[in-house]
Amino acid sequence: MSTRVRSGVRIGRTYLAKTIMTVALVVALLLGLGAVLVGFGANPDNVLVGGLTRAGGWLAGPFGDLFTFADHTRQVLVDWVIAAVAYLVVGGVLSRLIRP
Repeated sequence: MSTRVRSGVRIGRTYLAKTIMTVALVVALLLGLGAVLVGFGANPDNVLVGGLTRAGGWLAGPFGDLFTFADHTRQVLVDWVIAAVAYLVVGGVLSRLIRP
């Protein structure tokens, strides 16, 4: 492989690694912001709050009911924080594996 091709592959891997980590950070921020809104009892009928809570519920879906609490707010906070940490860890690991 020529030096030029290797350089291009290296640049592509670097961009891919940065993109993966950026997506993981954005997902974690959305989950964190949604958790804060739920925790403070934001109006779920608000368009912004409703959109964030729907997106957060979908993103945290695989982590739902990992622990169960009687209080719905506590349940959402725990599920979403676990999901945010998991996305950051997986994004960081994938980014480190791909980055040259």
